[in-house]
Amino acid sequence: MKRHLVILGAQWGDEGKGKVVDLLSADFDMVVRYQGGSNAGHTVMVGGEKFVLHLLPTGILHQHTAGVVAQGMVVDLELLVKEMEELQQRGLKVWDRVFISDRAHLVLEYHKLLDSLFERKGKIGTTLRGIGPSYMFKYGRRGLRVCDLQDPDRTYKIIKENIEFVSDMCEKVYCENHKLDAGEIFERTMENYKKIRDRVADTTRLLLNFGGRVLFEGAQGTMLDIDMGTYPYVTSSNASALGLSNGTGLPPRYFSEANFWAVSKAYTTRVGEGPFPTELEGREGELLREKGGEYGATTGRPRRCGWLDLVALKHAVDVNGLDGLIITKLDVLDAFEEIRVCTAYEVDGELIDHFPASLSLLQKVKPVYKTFRGWQRDTRGAKSLSMMPSEALEYIDFIQEYLHVPVVMLSTGPKREEYFWLYEPVGKEL
Repeated sequence: MKRHLVILGAQWGDEGKGKVVDLLSADFDMVVRYQGGSNAGHTVMVGGEKFVLHLLPTGILHQHTAGVVAQGMVVDLELLVKEMEELQQRGLKVWDRVFISDRAHLVLEYHKLLDSLFERKGKIGTTLRGIGPSYMFKYGRRGLRVCDLQDPDRTYKIIKENIEFVSDMCEKVYCENHKLDAGEIFERTMENYKKIRDRVADTTRLLLNFGGRVLFEGAQGTMLDIDMGTYPYVTSSNASALGLSNGTGLPPRYFSEANFWAVSKAYTTRVGEGPFPTELEGREGELLREKGGEYGATTGRPRRCGWLDLVALKHAVDVNGLDGLIITKLDVLDAFEEIRVCTAYEVDGELIDHFPASLSLLQKVKPVYKTFRGWQRDTRGAKSLSMMPSEALEYIDFIQEYLHVPVVMLSTGPKREEYFWLYEPVGKEL
């Protein structure tokens, strides 16, 4: 195993990255989140306690591990402070182990207002947490960064100008009058900044000079990537490996010392709008949702469920350059007599084996399935291949052969200890 490790989502998010990162980060010195914001919801069960993290890296749950909120993230300071304080109250001393990039952009109240207006106008399925508008302001050169908060006058000026801009847009485009108080937003922002001021750092230099092992924790999933996902039904950042360099400030060659692994469920889910070729709308879809507890950690929305889509998964393998796959929630399939896997798409009578960019084409595809016999045995908590039904092993083998990537780990339940390795990493006992 290489010095560093990148963990990504291979699907439309919610793959179980939180548990995987929590588990693997025990053997790393630092864990870095580098894109997205509080729209992520990473759920981890530790000693019977449930932790849901939206901004902090999941690895922070290990007392020896430092956590970095890197420059590619958009940060809701109020939520970040709340998350840190709540962990402190639960006995986890995280304050001195968190580093926040001075280049990270902030999410403010006017971003959330715009998010709700945009969603009402054209339904995408956003979490309404202001993420998209914050990135919009960043690339439109209107953003407020953490480093700007050192200068209160500059901070107030940016907030005031942005409120005027948003208010004007609300009135002229949406015919609505929204009054936002620049003074109130400024005071609340500065109050939260004072609490985390000593945790702000140049995290790019920190990482370049750091001699330990680093785990990079992706949020959302490859199929939600702004460039490589199901646009426009995507998130507003690069949720694939493409986001690593610009999200951390690290040069591409830094990652030559990293393994690239991604997490995938044994089936497929997505939240919100957008194409979903293998979606099941009948009893089978309901059974997957019920057995898998498929409700969003951030929004509580029921997830759409369907069979495993290997065409989409192969897209994620290629885009990210994966050298390992981790499969979660295999136990959810225990109840099924038959299990299907999508191996190609049919469009107007022709077969395609790649994931198309065109939304119009995606809306027309019909999945071509291979059917497997279900095992209908309890695999929950299995700790080795010898404890797995032969039908489940056949299912895993087919996935590996199709993708040409090894499945390195299986997760067989939500608890931290419910997993086992298929290929034990050399040189480290994780």
